[in-house]
Amino acid sequence: MTAFRTAVFATLTLATSASIAAAFPVIGLVDGTKLIRFDSESPSDVAMMDVTGAGTLVGIDYRPGNGTLVGVTSDSKIVTLDPMTGAATALSTMNTPLPMGDTPVIVDFNPMADRLRLMTGTTNHRVNVETGEVTVDGSLAYADTDMHAGEAPMIAAAAYTNAWGKPDATAMYDIDTKIGALIRQTSPNDGTLAAVGKLGVELDDTTPAFDIQTTEDGTNTAWLVAGGIIHTVDLDTGAATVVGPLDGVDGDLTDVTAMPAM
Repeated sequence: MTAFRTAVFATLTLATSASIAAAFPVIGLVDGTKLIRFDSESPSDVAMMDVTGAGTLVGIDYRPGNGTLVGVTSDSKIVTLDPMTGAATALSTMNTPLPMGDTPVIVDFNPMADRLRLMTGTTNHRVNVETGEVTVDGSLAYADTDMHAGEAPMIAAAAYTNAWGKPDATAMYDIDTKIGALIRQTSPNDGTLAAVGKLGVELDDTTPAFDIQTTEDGTNTAWLVAGGIIHTVDLDTGAATVVGPLDGVDGDLTDVTAMPAM
């Protein structure tokens, strides 16, 4: 779950697709200071609220382990967020800050370990959100046996599968905008990357939105919003399939997380 600059209605358009089995709530972060809340089945019903009790947020994500919404601030604080009001409650402060520059900040929970994966550029951190303890993991790099070995990755988005409760297994997938491909982070802690396949989508300078929504029965659906078009992504091949064009209002929606279907 990562930053992207696009319209709020981009994600909402997914609700009109026949491929959506069930509606699901979506929470978005706007300009680091506001939350939006909507149901994927009701694109005209969007609530916006100020984030209170926290500084500027760099990312948000749903925490499957306890069913809460978590945010990370630009000054390395971790907060829980009320998705109905935007009120933030302090949870912890990271003991090792993530160096933040011009590259997207990736905030996503590993549902199996209940640890927050926090990345930017090639920096790869793992965070215990209860204590703020940070483990500095291996820098992102392609495996020696991968066709992109030696190339500098440009990971702009990431998400874990099986983000429901505390599963027995999960897998981490990234989007590399430089090569326009779906990537499997085969060893998330080591930072090892392996290309799955080309998306077939022209990313240009777009920062894509990529999320994997999991239903209670364990079905994972990967979504990609890039270049004004909504796609699904085949996690086995990397191939993106067009769902529909982006229509609506331009905006700076900096992060989004799919909540469990109700």
